[in-house]
This record gives sequence, structure tokens and C-alpha cells, in this order.
Amino acid sequence: MNKNILILTAVIAGIVIIGIIVGAMSSKNSGPPDNQNNDTGEFIYGNATVEDIEIMVLESFPVQVNVNVKGYLPDSCTEIHKITQEKDGNTFLVNITTVRPADAICAQVIVPFEEKISLDVYGLKAGVYNVIVNDVKGTFELEIDNIISK
Repeated sequence: MNKNILILTAVIAGIVIIGIIVGAMSSKNSGPPDNQNNDTGEFIYGNATVEDIEIMVLESFPVQVNVNVKGYLPDSCTEIHKITQEKDGNTFLVNITTVRPADAICAQVIVPFEEKISLDVYGLKAGVYNVIVNDVKGTFELEIDNIISK
């Protein structure tokens, strides 16, 4: 009879383990809503969650401007993929994208990140400029034209 209980316990344990594995596999693509992901089959691309930006205007000439970005990634497999910037009028648009393997089973933990981004400000006229990093906004001011006169 002890042998039967041992076999029954082993069968139940096997069923529980299979259930855990199947459950993990079916939820492996859970995460941010689909409108934030671009699933290519092998990888899932999205936008990083940015919580705060700090704009630092360095005391130099020509002036240099850095943006210190703090945010988090949604799981242990997601990484920063690419950081791009473009200028539209007086606004710098910075986009931080992420990537993760589509078939990865990842720990669902928030992973903080911090990035320092140098803005291309050489040649700008004096004025107030906006910075938008993944929908988080800030401003800085150049008090004089940022160009070396010859």
C-alpha cells in the first residue's frame, strides 16, 4: 500500500509540474498591451517606460546638453534596443525602444534603468527648447547662440 501511495504522489507531482510549465508557456508573451509591442516572431519590440528626465546644461562653450533618463523595463529579459533623437523646431524628440526574445520565459520583475543622452545642440540659436523622451517632457534654455564665431 505504501508503494501505491508513492506512485500516486509521483503522478500528482508530475501533473502539477506539467501544469506549471504549460501555464508559464501560455503567459510568456504577457506584458505591455499590444499597442506598445511590435512582435516580429523572434523578438518583441516596444517602448521603454520613462519615469523622469533631468536636463543638464553644462557650463562650457559651445554649450553641451545632456538628458539623464530614469525608467524601468517590464521584465528580466527586456533590454534597451535603440535610442534615437530628432529635432523638430524647438523640440528634441528622443525615443528609447526595447527588445526581448519572443519565446523567452522571463521573471516578471521591474528592472530600473538610467541612460545619459547627449543632445545635438551645436549651432542652435538662443532660446527655450523642449525635450520629450517617450512622452516625458522637460525644457532648457540657451542664453546665447551656441556657435563659435570665426
